[in-house]
Amino acid sequence: MKGAVTPFTEPLLELFFRALSDEGAEVQSNAAFATGVLVENSTIDLSPQYLHLLTALQPLFVVAPDAPAPKQNARDNAVGAVARCITRNTTAVPLDQVLPIFVEALPLQSDLLENAPVFRAIFHLFQTNSSSITPYMDRLLQVFAHVLDPNHDQEQVNASIRAQLIQLIQMLNQQDPAKIQAAGLSAFA
Repeated sequence: MKGAVTPFTEPLLELFFRALSDEGAEVQSNAAFATGVLVENSTIDLSPQYLHLLTALQPLFVVAPDAPAPKQNARDNAVGAVARCITRNTTAVPLDQVLPIFVEALPLQSDLLENAPVFRAIFHLFQTNSSSITPYMDRLLQVFAHVLDPNHDQEQVNASIRAQLIQLIQMLNQQDPAKIQAAGLSAFA
């Protein structure tokens, strides 16, 4: 529907907020995904709702490593929703509070399709607000190495994201080649 969802934004957002607190992990997962897509596509500026939305998404980030797949999927969709908020209106996101949780939830484990909005948000932050993301560089380099590792069963990122990621690594290599080498990313520099 893309922007055609706009007339339904407010009732859908109310529904998604209720679904985010549902007991079922699959319902939470779908609500997190739908909320992010709504933020991304509605022509209504939902940034006044970001704090409420981030609060509703936060419990989905707390997932045990051995949690069932629906719980992990809900976390990945919550990460994607936060990424969409960052990309849509960075200034409305309290990055100092959000980025530690966001970055710690990476790499995604279950819903790899959410890597697209996640990496769009990371690229966006490097381009527009690099000082906000710099403190997480070591962790991000680990994530980059993970998603570029050819030994994974599934492709972690599509060709476009992969190309942009390699460009970013090359730029970072110019600034600190030792850090890129230590992360095992020299082949991409």
